[in-house]
Amino acid sequence: MTTGNINRAPAKWAFFTLLTALIGLAGIFLSPLYFMAMLVFPLPVILMSLRFDTRYSLLGLAAAGFLMLLVTPYKTAVFILVFQYGLLGVIYGLLFKNRASSGQSIALGVAGAVALSLIIPALIFVLSGENLFALGEEGRRVAEQWVAANQSAGAFNNLPLQWREDMGEHVIAIFEMLMPGQQIITAAIAAIITYFLARVVLSRINFKLPPAPVFTRMFYPWYSVWGLIAGLALTMAGDHFSLMLAAKVGKNILLILFYAYLLLGLSVAVYYFRKINLAWPFKVLFLLLAAAYMPISVLFILLLGIIDPLVNLRRLPETKG
Repeated sequence: MTTGNINRAPAKWAFFTLLTALIGLAGIFLSPLYFMAMLVFPLPVILMSLRFDTRYSLLGLAAAGFLMLLVTPYKTAVFILVFQYGLLGVIYGLLFKNRASSGQSIALGVAGAVALSLIIPALIFVLSGENLFALGEEGRRVAEQWVAANQSAGAFNNLPLQWREDMGEHVIAIFEMLMPGQQIITAAIAAIITYFLARVVLSRINFKLPPAPVFTRMFYPWYSVWGLIAGLALTMAGDHFSLMLAAKVGKNILLILFYAYLLLGLSVAVYYFRKINLAWPFKVLFLLLAAAYMPISVLFILLLGIIDPLVNLRRLPETKG
């Protein structure tokens, strides 16, 4: 490293640190931008990991968190951004620096994001007693407004009268029960989007990247079906024997796998949509019919996702053996 680069290094580190803090503060103070801030917050941390090393990225992340705490009273939001999404940036920084393949990077990034999405709420509960898996006053008010709007529209007219009277409490109870699964799904989606955003940024600075993943070659190992079996078993046992915790865990597993298998099924469907030799007018007509009968289409795609790990519908060589 030349003398000029050495002299500029502290300024670059300070710039990335300040940028990390500004992104976090924008998401905290401008709530509509919070999800975008979650996606972008790891990017300066990734750049610090690549331009310097992991120690400096962790130091920059800590400094950014300290600056955010000086400005905002929302300590929980700062804690989540720094330790959940900031550490995701450290994970991706290590993966990019070690030239991991795109598939490995996404898999490990999602695994890290999912683990952090469970660890951080647990730490917050231990340290402050705040339960992130329970609706607050604002969340309850939004749920009640949603129920009231649907009742006015007649969406629940076919339900029994007792259910309609207690619909607000039913919706809140279901939403709270599935909040861990929703948290995991959000963390996984955010990790995937962040990976592709990082690729865009790194390509702009001419950082050598591995080939991008091909969506139609996405696959799960055959033993992933045991997750579905475990979710169904826990749900049925919990409901039958009144084991609330088992039922809650099982239903959250099923919620997560619903989206996971739907994504895999969509990969299979797109693969065959491209492979089948049909004129484009027929393909457009097929898409219009699929959109018109959305519930049937979703069910079909879901079944494709469940079956593919077992029978390898596309005969992908990665899944053999």
